[in-house]
Amino acid sequence: MKFIAATALALFTLSCSHFDEMSKNPYALETAPAEAYVHPIMFKTQYNLISVFRGTTVFLSQYAAMTNSEVSSRVIGNYNIPEGTSDDVWTGLYIQYGDAMAMYDQAVKEKNDKIKAVALILRSFLITQLTDTYGDIPFKDAGLLSLRNEEGQYTTRYDSQKEIYKAVVVMLETANSLLAKDEEDNPGFKAACDKTYLGVYEKWRRFGNSLYARVLMRIGMKVIEEDGGLLETGDETVGAVSIPRKLSELYSCFVSGSGDYPMMRSREDRPMIQFSDQNETEHTPFYSTTSGNWNTVAVCDVLTRRMLSTVQKVDENGIVYYESVLSTKGGHREDPRYDCWWRKVHGMPNQMIGSDVTKFLATHLSSSGNSVIGRMVYGKNAGSGITGKVYDLQNAPYYPLMQYSELLFIFAEAGARGWISSISSFGNYFPIIRQAVLESILEWNPYVTEESDEVVEYLTYVLSEEEYSGKALDSDNALEAILTQKWLGTFFIGIESWCDYRRTGYPLLRTDGPAAGNDHILPTRMRYPSDEQYRNTVYYKEAVDGWLGGTNNIQTDVWWADTQESKAIRLLGRI
Repeated sequence: MKFIAATALALFTLSCSHFDEMSKNPYALETAPAEAYVHPIMFKTQYNLISVFRGTTVFLSQYAAMTNSEVSSRVIGNYNIPEGTSDDVWTGLYIQYGDAMAMYDQAVKEKNDKIKAVALILRSFLITQLTDTYGDIPFKDAGLLSLRNEEGQYTTRYDSQKEIYKAVVVMLETANSLLAKDEEDNPGFKAACDKTYLGVYEKWRRFGNSLYARVLMRIGMKVIEEDGGLLETGDETVGAVSIPRKLSELYSCFVSGSGDYPMMRSREDRPMIQFSDQNETEHTPFYSTTSGNWNTVAVCDVLTRRMLSTVQKVDENGIVYYESVLSTKGGHREDPRYDCWWRKVHGMPNQMIGSDVTKFLATHLSSSGNSVIGRMVYGKNAGSGITGKVYDLQNAPYYPLMQYSELLFIFAEAGARGWISSISSFGNYFPIIRQAVLESILEWNPYVTEESDEVVEYLTYVLSEEEYSGKALDSDNALEAILTQKWLGTFFIGIESWCDYRRTGYPLLRTDGPAAGNDHILPTRMRYPSDEQYRNTVYYKEAVDGWLGGTNNIQTDVWWADTQESKAIRLLGRI
């Protein structure tokens, strides 16, 4: 497996952002058995996504603010996105998608239906991440060049996001059916090829169906607004899928622990991707990041106001900020996840102009001259300024590709929207919200239990005292509460929080700061890589002149985000 890990590392080092060149991948495992593709794809996918989170999502979702005032006029948090940043997901994930296609092709040759199913789950995950980032993208012809054994370049047509999601629904339905077959002849595959689930197909089936729930929730609002909730897949076997009915079926299987769609049942079912600071081929993307570079990412006061007790203040330069005050019982209880992510308790405003960043940092120093602004936890001995606990966010041994708590938040939201009739009342989905928040805490903080005082008190605060749109949680503001807490829970999970914001408008985020560009619109997509217009000329132009209206902009909503509800809520951030 050393060859596989080295191959995975080599894949990521390719700098070419051109889709067609990446599709013909000289490092692809073309002669390997299908199961040998699994860990390299999983590892490099996660490697890319945690990089994208820290470099992009953390600013878009207002978890963090950039402290480097020299580049503050051109940073993601100000919605002025450098060209190279737009390439990150495209460059990293299309390589993995090409390998997933090759994996599926090899599984067909091996007549191994189970591995075909795993390949379909990987393809579904990868292509949704890509289309959720850019919108319409190459799909039907994506990753085929290496399979055709052709020389030279070719161009690739862009497919609509709606058609891509129809195909994803079919792929996930097919994967579930294939994994449901009798396993007597094929009980599993080599654990060495699958460091995530150790070759256990049942675990893959649960992950695939949980991903299916995410997919249905992602497109649900749009399909209901556009087609009454019925998605016509065009596939003879799958047929038309009712989003509410299918989510209800998934929830029933989740509750019973049986049925046609086994779901993740606990934190142990999460897809956890292994990293190592002892093995060079398994280092995190942050392994060699210096402390100075790591510390340029500071906690945003938007996040601290949700996680800690804060008092609004105005500094000597007229900049409004929030000072965190750790409270005891009866006040805003400290979120038990905070010191797993940040070393100090003071947040920093976002969307500031460069001169204000400089002034703010200069006036927020300790008596010894050190910054009091919270920075991401890093290093094995990175103690928190709150409790002194130790957590290594920079070089953790595992990072989750999807959290178990996300599945609970999905069901809670579906209940609050009335899509699952059995939990459509507040009293029925309220316990699911509580369990989702609890699971998220336990996923992140290894030092507490369900009975810990700080956990019990924080849950009480979130569910009965925390205000959403000016009042405590009730049926009127349940969606905001669910998605605000989900926003906290999807910290470090790729682009998920950004997707939820675009899809729903929650959490409520101010996007009209003094340095905010892009017409004060939090970016709705990433631009296609710059070299697409030169190398994929015809189809790039077709996409840009079509659904994008003539410019490769970051203001056009992707298909599933283009709903009246989402646009109305997002507009509140610019009032």
